[in-house]
Amino acid sequence: MTNGSNPQFIRERVRALATVVLTRRGDLTIKETKQETGLDLHVYIDREDKPMRLVFGVLLRGVAGPLTFQNANKLLGPTIGQFQGMRHFTYPVCLFFFTMKEEQAMFSWLAEPLVKDGIPKLVHRDKAHCVALTNELIGEVVDRIVAWYDAVESVLIA
Repeated sequence: MTNGSNPQFIRERVRALATVVLTRRGDLTIKETKQETGLDLHVYIDREDKPMRLVFGVLLRGVAGPLTFQNANKLLGPTIGQFQGMRHFTYPVCLFFFTMKEEQAMFSWLAEPLVKDGIPKLVHRDKAHCVALTNELIGEVVDRIVAWYDAVESVLIA
């Protein structure tokens, strides 16, 4: 068995790649939480201007070989099913999916934060919709999460 197909190697590499992606931003703090929540990571958004603690969960997955986005979505079906079997999270959760040989990085929402007409909603997805995980996308994800928490705060705190 080569390193690229060894499950332990893949788990460690996926965690390392996720850490690299997330720590490129200076306003994110990562905590490993697999034992406590079933999610691999919780990421805290450092924002001094808000009293609320801004957090999102990350589920990590990886495979050895390259995949198209469509094939990744199909392959992640059981992962989405496992996520749905977990408790319903009351905060945003996403999935990072990496391939080892081609070093592809993909992203999909699991519990997607939405704000419509100032009303925050958290939609638990039943299918993966993978897109390329880029620095720009991480910026958009953080912005959406902050906007969602801002909407939650405005609803909760009068």
